[in-house]
Amino acid sequence: MHYAIIAHPLSSEFQQKLQQTIGAPINYLLVSELRKLSLLNTFFTLRKLNATKILIPLEDSNSQTLLPTLSMLAAVAKTKSIEIVYPDFVRKNNKRSHIIKNFFQVIVASCKSLIAAQKSQHQLKNLLATKRINVSANNPSAITMYLNANLWFGVKAGGSVGHIAGIVNNLADQGFKMQYASVGGKTLINPTIPFTQIHPPKFFGIPTELNYYFFNHLVFKQLSNEYQNLPIHFIYQRNSLANYAGVMLSRHFKTPLVLEYNGSEAWVAKNWGKPLKFHNLAVMAEEANLKHAHLIVTVSDVLRDELIARGVAAEKIVSYPNCIDPKIFNPDLFSKQQCLELRQRYNIAQDATVLTFVGTFGAWHGVEILAKAINSLINHQEAWLQKNKVRFLLVGDGQKMAEVKQILNHHKSLNSYVTLTGLVAQAEAPTYLAASDILLSPHIANADGSKFFGSPTKLFEYMAMGKAILASDLDQIGEVLKNSLSINQCPTQPPSVENSELAMLCKPGNIEELVAGIRFLVENREWREQLGANARKEALAKYTWEQHVNAFLTKLPYIEDKS
Repeated sequence: MHYAIIAHPLSSEFQQKLQQTIGAPINYLLVSELRKLSLLNTFFTLRKLNATKILIPLEDSNSQTLLPTLSMLAAVAKTKSIEIVYPDFVRKNNKRSHIIKNFFQVIVASCKSLIAAQKSQHQLKNLLATKRINVSANNPSAITMYLNANLWFGVKAGGSVGHIAGIVNNLADQGFKMQYASVGGKTLINPTIPFTQIHPPKFFGIPTELNYYFFNHLVFKQLSNEYQNLPIHFIYQRNSLANYAGVMLSRHFKTPLVLEYNGSEAWVAKNWGKPLKFHNLAVMAEEANLKHAHLIVTVSDVLRDELIARGVAAEKIVSYPNCIDPKIFNPDLFSKQQCLELRQRYNIAQDATVLTFVGTFGAWHGVEILAKAINSLINHQEAWLQKNKVRFLLVGDGQKMAEVKQILNHHKSLNSYVTLTGLVAQAEAPTYLAASDILLSPHIANADGSKFFGSPTKLFEYMAMGKAILASDLDQIGEVLKNSLSINQCPTQPPSVENSELAMLCKPGNIEELVAGIRFLVENREWREQLGANARKEALAKYTWEQHVNAFLTKLPYIEDKS
């Protein structure tokens, strides 16, 4: 049996090519799943594999940063061969003798990261005790820097990709001289926009989270040097874990900082992932960003209220939902033949009714609730599924994939009703939506009882593609789709031109209502078409990136110190 140890989900395309290259089935071990175990249990899990071969596939060049750590994990397993597979599918044996070199690389990286974290703690204490600099955005002929300081690895998919591209491209369309700086390349970003490749650390140390502080200092050092002789209009940074490079650059260049805040990364780690060992330090970095940003752009009123509760002045905040690029999410761009070809790729009949979920299988997406609803339909209403030629298309991969597979995989007839595509590139997402009939947004409430603060980009992409939507009535999702059909009051007559409803809403986490909504939309094609047309009209009227960008550009005159 062949196993692959991976730090992040691989794209379906890369997995297919990898299996063709290896010529044998591959079982994947995700590092984030291993991290949930104790050190001892991780050791025994790896020792019990009895693998013929352990693979370390690297889908992108940045992933080589993780190679020493992945190699050390692979060396624990009982296997005859450990093999590194590079992005171009060149294969290289990784001898066990290299474990000593890997060990010292990790030790050195760990020491550097610990020193960087200590330096950050000192800097952050000073920043939190220092006033924001008094500057204004008064040089429109200068460059505008978009800083994406996320340490990204692997294929770029999900709402964050569309959000970044939407902001960068629209600012450029409005005449700003954009410079985009990122580790992860220019996914969906206009190729004419100048790009600065941020260099990640050469190797990762442990604990993992301390690497982000080391990276923070690398970002500042690189960009402060490369942009030294360039006048900067303002810096726009997407808030990311343990990174306050935007604050340091803002103060270094004496230029305003616009911070995009999509929620507390420390809270996300605690509630949706693995709690941080240095939680308080990560919170200090967030507080420094919030204190020194001259303008904060957020995507929901729940987040706006959170920021105000954290002491941010209300006039310093712009709240506007996520949006879409109408040039990309346009159903008229996709022919019937293109949609047919995508269905054929997954052996889906031309006349099937396709219900699609697209996402990164995060803790907030509710995809496990959808899996339970599908499970219920197969167990109790399989004749109905067959009669209506229903197929579920679940596009993506991530944290909840293992749970989804566990819920679904015991059905012998599973492949007749459900397709798990794996991770697909963000640029391919519109084609999947165009080839679908009904789009699913089963988001769930936060487990700790706090308000759902998200603004799911996929919701607006669904709306723009003009397809019927079945969504959870949850905070902003329910607000955006408030003029919608209710599960408890399903219409018995076809729609008329006067019907302006946008979607069908169900209670978050309620499997019975999700099933009822699925049944109604499958059985009522006319309603599907009406809801889809209404939703697209609403998206174009209110939720384009141009409108989002204009909302915070009107605040640019505020960019001066009023504290």
